[in-house]
Formats: sequence, C-alpha cells, structure tokens
Amino acid sequence: MAEKITQAIRFKSQKNGKTSPAEMQALAFSKQEQKTRGLQTLALFWVIATVCVLIPIAHFILVPGFLIGGVVAAKRRWNKDKEGLDARGACPACHNNIRIALEKNAELPQWHDCPECGDALELQAVPDAPDDQEKNV
Repeated sequence: MAEKITQAIRFKSQKNGKTSPAEMQALAFSKQEQKTRGLQTLALFWVIATVCVLIPIAHFILVPGFLIGGVVAAKRRWNKDKEGLDARGACPACHNNIRIALEKNAELPQWHDCPECGDALELQAVPDAPDDQEKNV
C-alpha cells in the first residue's frame, strides 16, 4: 500500500517575492506498486482498444491510438514514484493558512494561486532538506 509522506517546502509570492514555510503531502509508491499501476493502465487501454474494434471506420484510428497510448500512459505511471496530494502553509502575501490541491503531481517547482488572495505562489523545495529527510505520517 502506498505510504503517505510529508515533505518540507516553501511558498514564494509573485507579488512581493517573500517566502513562507509549508509542507507537501504525497503518496510514495514501492517499485512493486509502480509496476502494478503501470500494468493496470496498460490493460485498461488495451481493453478499450479491443472494444473499439467493433466501431466501424473509427476503429482504424481508435485501436492503434489506444494500443500506442496505453504503452505511453503505462510507462509514465510505472515511472512515477510519488503522487502529490496537497500543500499546506501560510500564504506569504495575505498570511492566511491555505491548502492547495496538487492534482497528483509531486514534482517541484509548481505554480498555483492562493485561494484567499489570488496571488500566484511558487511551490519550491527547501534546499537544505533533501528527499531522504522526508518523514512518514
């Protein structure tokens, strides 16, 4: 089962350039889980390709598209070791505590808008806290 981890990050405001500490929660997958997720994705795309064989004319495009797309999507999912959940901290512009959903992306840097003041925030990794210092939740 995926392990929930918390990583120290920081929010950087586009308005004033100030930063504030924050934390990002993510799911970390083992090699076996990555492999399983990749193969499930491949199987799903190939089942859809098989069903598309029954669609006249369109199957000439859909079947090869889903066969190739399945390989590409499975490779991406197989190689993804972390999936972002959310980031929490104080906005450096408005100083309100905020929560930002990460849309399954755990790679930094990322840009998001503050839900309170609308300022563009850059989510940055903390340079003196490498990935091996992540703590389990």
